[in-house]
Amino acid sequence: MASTIAGASGRVYVQGESLRRHCEDPKFSIFKAESGNESFVLKRVSRPFYDLSQRLAAEFAGSRRLRIHVDSNQEEGILFYPYFRDTLLSLIQRDPDFPVIERKKILRRVGEALQELHNKNWIHIDVKPDNVLVNWACDHNGNKTVSEVVLGDFDIAFKSEDGRPRQTPYAIGNVTWRSPEGQTGRGVTKASDIFSFGLVCIYVLGGADLLLLDDYQELAKHGISPEQEILVRHFSYFGPVTEGLLRQVDSEDWCNALKGASEMAEVAVKEQPELRFEWWGKELGPEAQNMISGMTKMDPMARMTIDEVLAHPWWEEVD
Repeated sequence: MASTIAGASGRVYVQGESLRRHCEDPKFSIFKAESGNESFVLKRVSRPFYDLSQRLAAEFAGSRRLRIHVDSNQEEGILFYPYFRDTLLSLIQRDPDFPVIERKKILRRVGEALQELHNKNWIHIDVKPDNVLVNWACDHNGNKTVSEVVLGDFDIAFKSEDGRPRQTPYAIGNVTWRSPEGQTGRGVTKASDIFSFGLVCIYVLGGADLLLLDDYQELAKHGISPEQEILVRHFSYFGPVTEGLLRQVDSEDWCNALKGASEMAEVAVKEQPELRFEWWGKELGPEAQNMISGMTKMDPMARMTIDEVLAHPWWEEVD
């Protein structure tokens, strides 16, 4: 695909056709464009992310599960991506009656995307519904069918060349979907992606109210950070802090913080035993509950691998 970018005029051309910018603000970095019968997203990115994207494109050439750019403009730092109709987040929010079998198909494709990454020692680190892109169609009878699913947004993806965990001085990724170790920024591994994927499964299967924070101002009024609230919720749902998690984090300050959040969760569970996933997860069905329980264990070393997840009987009816 040949491309020409004319920044001063604000016009973008692909294969000789003029494409419309979504916004006239020159600082706005994402554009939608058409070329013939195809739609694309043009994204102006930082140089480090541009270089990372080129590395991913080379390593995962031809992937049908990862959102890899199809063209680029090095001088302008612009990546060209196929356009997708929805994110998984917006799809579920707008269509709460979207067919269950099609939801499972989406989740299966996300799992396959993670399998591709993990097989080559990449960690996504930011697995969440708004990083899943979906194309789907509705026929004249109202039947909805998913046609394409990809996992995207590799801004903070990391390749562990030697298998060591990623350590950062701060948490990375989205607070709602992070693993417990991800909230600390320490000991992030493939298992951290699995925990996040387990949360995405819960969200897609109807558990949004238990996962999403809806009133940040109310938390702030009581001096509670989003990270603290999420940690307490996750310890309430999936069990108390474990020695395996503390070893993974390997920081006295963070271990004390995790123990404190776990103690708060145990008080809440004593008053409301139904907070445990072993109670409310039954609504998802026994196979789904069993699989997600294996993905959301507090000890990262005890979580299922992506190969084990995809081999679970819950997927049997999905192509």
